[in-house]
Amino acid sequence: MNLATQSLAQTSLAAAQLWHQLESIETPEEIDQLLQSLWQTQESQELAVDTHADLADQIDAEIAAIKARMQYLIELHSTAINKLQGWRERLDKTVLYFNECGVLTSETIGKHRRIAVKENPPTCEVLVDASQLPEPYRRTETKIVISADKKAIADAWKQGLPVDGTRVFRKRRVVYSLLKGNNLNAYPANLNSQLPAAASTTQPKAKRQKGHSP
Repeated sequence: MNLATQSLAQTSLAAAQLWHQLESIETPEEIDQLLQSLWQTQESQELAVDTHADLADQIDAEIAAIKARMQYLIELHSTAINKLQGWRERLDKTVLYFNECGVLTSETIGKHRRIAVKENPPTCEVLVDASQLPEPYRRTETKIVISADKKAIADAWKQGLPVDGTRVFRKRRVVYSLLKGNNLNAYPANLNSQLPAAASTTQPKAKRQKGHSP
């Protein structure tokens, strides 16, 4: 059992079992079928609501944790890359330094490799405001940017005035929240009797009836 299912098991064994089932399937169609079966097989809709919401919260927590680990790894590797880049720059600066001092010529040959110092194409640095340069060396650019005023379009749509060439729509979102006064710490951990029927692997045995003598 991984950390996600261990955490879920503290509040909802049904959600923990659903997580475990999700890990064993891959296609979007199978995922949809599994999640839809939660609502089709639960005897209590209240339990389906809790299971669905608990699973959503755990997924959000897992995403946040993975993003945090990713950020840590990015920072860790960025430090290593910056260190290596610093070494690389120092190699070039050392060669340029000794070349300027006359210790190394523009081309130095070893047993297997060659180090050469070459001139790059000229780079221009402007030290004054461009308007102070002579006319032949100035360039004037005018850019016209036309963009849609989406807020104005949406406001017009609210007033019953649709704008040709646009489509205004509302997206729906799902909000998960705890009921007022709910205490998750007091939530019963043993919910085996409330698990979805589809997830059960054994069928209850019928009780044997004792015969009555006439």
